[in-house]
Amino acid sequence: MKKFLSALCVTALSLLVYGQDGHPSSISGNRRNFSFAWLTDVHLNSFAYAEDDLRQAVEDINANPDVDFTILSGDVTEFGDTKEFQLLEEILKGFRKPYLLLPGNHDVNWSENGCTMFDKIFRASHFCYDWQGVRFIGCGAGPSLRMGPPHIPREEILWLDSVYNATPAAQPVIFVNHFPLNADLSNCREVLRILKTRNTQAVLAGHLHVNRSYDADGIPGVIGRSSLRRKDPISGYNLVSLKGDTLLFRERIIKTETRPAWDTIVFHPAIREVWTVKDVTDIASQGSIDGNLYIYTNTAGVVRALDADSGKTLWKYRTGNKIFSAPFITPQLVIVSSCDGCVYALNRQDGSMRWKYDTGYPIVACPAVADDTVYIGSSNGKFYSINPADGTVNWICEGLKGYIESRPATDRERVYIGTWGAMFYAIDRKTGKKVWEFDTRRGRYFSPGACWPVVLPYTANGGKQQEQVIVLSSDYFVRAFQPSTGEILWASDEAKGRESLGFSPDGKTMYIKGIKNNITAADISKGVYTPLWNTAMPYESNFIPTRMETTEQYVFIPTEFGVVHAVRTDGSGISWQWKVAHSAVTSLKNAGERRLIVMTMDGTVTCLKY
Repeated sequence: MKKFLSALCVTALSLLVYGQDGHPSSISGNRRNFSFAWLTDVHLNSFAYAEDDLRQAVEDINANPDVDFTILSGDVTEFGDTKEFQLLEEILKGFRKPYLLLPGNHDVNWSENGCTMFDKIFRASHFCYDWQGVRFIGCGAGPSLRMGPPHIPREEILWLDSVYNATPAAQPVIFVNHFPLNADLSNCREVLRILKTRNTQAVLAGHLHVNRSYDADGIPGVIGRSSLRRKDPISGYNLVSLKGDTLLFRERIIKTETRPAWDTIVFHPAIREVWTVKDVTDIASQGSIDGNLYIYTNTAGVVRALDADSGKTLWKYRTGNKIFSAPFITPQLVIVSSCDGCVYALNRQDGSMRWKYDTGYPIVACPAVADDTVYIGSSNGKFYSINPADGTVNWICEGLKGYIESRPATDRERVYIGTWGAMFYAIDRKTGKKVWEFDTRRGRYFSPGACWPVVLPYTANGGKQQEQVIVLSSDYFVRAFQPSTGEILWASDEAKGRESLGFSPDGKTMYIKGIKNNITAADISKGVYTPLWNTAMPYESNFIPTRMETTEQYVFIPTEFGVVHAVRTDGSGISWQWKVAHSAVTSLKNAGERRLIVMTMDGTVTCLKY
């Protein structure tokens, strides 16, 4: 019965818009693009000019052939009394185009009619309406008859939940409420939980009387200006247009001008959470994936294997102390280090221990396996080469400056690693002798300690294929070294990256996450640094050193705020973003079939389908 009522609710209310005569009407259209007028904070009866502002807005909208309908997102009156609603009804009858209407806090906080006349006159305090494949869902605001913090009434929450449950998973949704979805709204978390069950592309709000974009917990949010003129000679509102997959917001000054777009939102493909695992402790390391086997570690010292398709736990193994390093998966083993000082080799199938090697000092470094050899640094100035068959040591390179955190890179002859002693080393793979070293000469704070180095080919002059060793240091420089000599082939601090890099699947393009609000792409395929594009990001700073993940279509950006951004690799900007948790993203892994496994510091492991 509940599903039937939910579906019935959507079907009925999807027609609940108001026509010229004030009675419910329906809109239909088959055009690819559309526009609507967005009025908010009309505050009828507040100032002498408020009525004139609204009447002129109605005339201006009627005269614009590009406007298909209008949304009024609350505070349409000043005190919500019966006479104000009757006047509002009379003015809105002047619309020759349909409109969608919601109450705001001014419409319910001081209501002498007990908040009954809005529903009686306008038939409902919420709407659910489909227009050219996009679903507009809006619900009323409160609290009713009691001045207090912004609050969406309980009955509106239940209605919202029902219509979202009845909305197709892939259908784009634009949610409308009078209040911005932030900490000021007392039940914001509950609203966001509902919105994230479906393909919500944007949230629109008023209340603050200004044009402003914001992050609604990973969903693009927009706050609209009041339609009151205030100090201006004439009033205005927002014109919102969907052109293809881009939603544009332009300020319209009545009978005067339509200004250039002040905000844009790009519709993203439908995103959904395939599965989520919540650990009992923090996850400070990056995960590893091989086929359908996903393995991560936590600060309780546990190694945990999951089925990448279902999120089901396959096995666990507990070490003797915390783990801050990423595991390495081979066809037979899982190699991992622990703060108990040991390097472990675990059976890939069941997690049983094959061997462990005790270094005698806590390890936070990440292991790597190449050509049947385990390479790993430590915190005691040593670097190890270990036989994966039995855990015996091949050699130990000593005297390295600073502790090691990252995963080494290898070529046929050397292994490369950076330290938190501002040093970068090349070590001979056969002998363990240092081949060359590089010093940033700026001290510990400016070290290549967190970035995982990579060895990539490039095409030199004359077409000869050569290799370059690339690392990003916290002195903001990304550098490429000649592998055998340590000569710097190129270096750049233009992108202002600190530690987080990503590379295209073919290794020709490098992505740098700047510490401010930028992502930079550069062509490195010819052994020089050639900038390709720079994308501005919707945050002020982002220092998290987590590696970016890439596909041919997207580069996935980790943030300190629990949000993952998918930036298009062609440089055309952000395709979509998703809020996973409220803590830093510590790992991103491509799981194939348009799936991305995301981990956050608070112990959340989520598989997203995009």
